[in-house]
Amino acid sequence: MSGILTARECLLYYQRCREISLSEVQQNIAQFPKVSILVITYNNLLVSRLCLSSIYCNTTYLNFEVIVVDNASTDETPIWLQAYAKTHSNLRIIFNPVNRGFSSGNNQAAYEATGEYLIFLNNDTIVTRGWVEKLLMHMQSDSKIGLVGPVTNATGNEARIPVNYNTPEEMEAFAADRSRVMFMQSFDIRMLAFYCVMARKEQYETLGGLDERYLVGMFEDDDLAVRYHQAGLRVICAEDVFIHHFQGVSFDKLDNKKYQKIFDENRRKYEEKWGCVWKPYQFR
Repeated sequence: MSGILTARECLLYYQRCREISLSEVQQNIAQFPKVSILVITYNNLLVSRLCLSSIYCNTTYLNFEVIVVDNASTDETPIWLQAYAKTHSNLRIIFNPVNRGFSSGNNQAAYEATGEYLIFLNNDTIVTRGWVEKLLMHMQSDSKIGLVGPVTNATGNEARIPVNYNTPEEMEAFAADRSRVMFMQSFDIRMLAFYCVMARKEQYETLGGLDERYLVGMFEDDDLAVRYHQAGLRVICAEDVFIHHFQGVSFDKLDNKKYQKIFDENRRKYEEKWGCVWKPYQFR
């Protein structure tokens, strides 16, 4: 399901798209709560370029910033990010001298964020038109909602839906059609994978953020969802927001043996912390 599009053809598409300039959206900006979009990069320049290009082509929300934390990339990513930031005034780049990992990098970005709301966004995603305001509408519809995420083509639970597109243009049309048909529909979900999750900054920090004991990037999102549920907060999936996800871009660099070792170690930590047996998720 996630292999329909290639990152390269999508990047060419979004490079041809006209970016939404800040001058177009600055009017009455103070009336809208600030949203901080947080992205972690580590190598994989192609997908990072695509992710940021889609953000600046498809974010129609009036008041946002983007914070990229680069975890000591060794390819051309740092050079490209520096150049890209020069032409995007609401983009901040933090260059870490060492790879701090997924959880620590996201917590670092959240700490630096100035927005009332945070969106944790994997760099292997493509956002679709109007995505921020739709997530925010769900978040603001109920004060008990703590985390909200979109549906996608590739993830490990009920947030995954069937898709039928083969080109970037078809993907955008698919997302727009779904947004109309499923407007403001959502469902409670056990866990949201952190490829795209909105949270309230103050709430996220109060609950401790992502637990940095988990290696590389597995089970930290399961862990956070438990804490939100225990605090009496809802974790929901928005049916009318679609984000394309090239799942496993980072993990594809690990061989199966190493991946399984990390998975087993993080699962052990999760089960010891919460005193339960972790159960796999279900698809629809």
